[in-house]
Amino acid sequence: MRRKKILYVTRPLAGGMLTHLRSLLNYFPDRWDVFLAAPTFPFPPEFRGNVHYFPLSLEDGFAPRRDLPILMRMLHICREVLPDLMHIHGYRAAMVGLPAARLLHCPALVTVHNSLAYPAESFIAERLFRWAVKFLDPAATYYIAVSGALRNELAGFGIPPSKILQIYNGIDPCLFAVKPRCTPGESEICKDKALTSLCKWRGIKVGTAGRLVSQKGFDLFIRAAARVAKNVPGAGFFIAGEGPAREQLERLSLFMGMEKRIFFLGEVKAMPDFYSSLDIFVLASRSEGLSISLLEAGAAGVARIASATGGIPEIISHMKTGLLFPPEDVGALARNMEWLALRPLERVKMGKAASAEITENFTEKSMLQATEKVYESIILQRYNEVRNEQPVY
Repeated sequence: MRRKKILYVTRPLAGGMLTHLRSLLNYFPDRWDVFLAAPTFPFPPEFRGNVHYFPLSLEDGFAPRRDLPILMRMLHICREVLPDLMHIHGYRAAMVGLPAARLLHCPALVTVHNSLAYPAESFIAERLFRWAVKFLDPAATYYIAVSGALRNELAGFGIPPSKILQIYNGIDPCLFAVKPRCTPGESEICKDKALTSLCKWRGIKVGTAGRLVSQKGFDLFIRAAARVAKNVPGAGFFIAGEGPAREQLERLSLFMGMEKRIFFLGEVKAMPDFYSSLDIFVLASRSEGLSISLLEAGAAGVARIASATGGIPEIISHMKTGLLFPPEDVGALARNMEWLALRPLERVKMGKAASAEITENFTEKSMLQATEKVYESIILQRYNEVRNEQPVY
């Protein structure tokens, strides 16, 4: 019996979406022939023997005219691969993946990782994306929403609820198992040079992580940190990640007089060590699907503070596994940061509760198994459709 073929289609990848796809590419080559159409191939060399890669010059943003040659490229890839299933990641990739799937009668699954309701994005672009999603819906067999909030958003676009499946993002908790907190001079824990300033800091360590873009609210983190620094003299603030907003954020830090208290770590490869070195992890996102970094920090037993937007309240139970604050509310964020900074026992309590919940409900294993069941269901459905189409003699 021949192996089934799956073609993954993605836009430019970063952050949690990249982590999610890496999990799929690590798991499914043992079961399927795996193909990937993406702008870049940002994966370790070991994937190259298991994943057949096709370059796809897909960029961010709504651009129907620019997408026409990309659609032609997608059609060429599909004709070469002849996939049994196309798994598309993100709205942007769906703009070229779904038309190709419809034209070639290929079952298509779309995973939605992020909300379209980004406050920093153009209202017109958002409306165009909403229209395009609804227009292309007949080409999609199912959608996977990584949170209940995204499931509700899709239903609000007019997508039939029966086509929307919810599968939470998951991580391997063993990779982020609770470790002793890093203390100054413990180089065996802080192996990544990017973490030098973090390991040397002797006071409370408050960190955040992600791609440095407006959506992630790093400017809110900096403004709140400036308030907390006045009442918690020993607190240091650490930002892990790179992105187009870095220069702007560094200027804001300087403007707020925080250049000696806020540290931009850049790309951190040893993220488990980053989390294990923190006392508090903060995510001030303006919009979020289901944050991988919040799952990782929780698995590491770090007390968490996050904005109550998107799927975040599905990860954090306020005052039990972390603290929530209204999006964009710098004052509330600062008060939460200060409250936790001054209460070490509460930090330990919330960190333990978060680690236990994530180990039980947000594992990579459960996410992969649920995804595999969807694949099998689609293939079986397609098989039955084809069998019923054959003439009877």
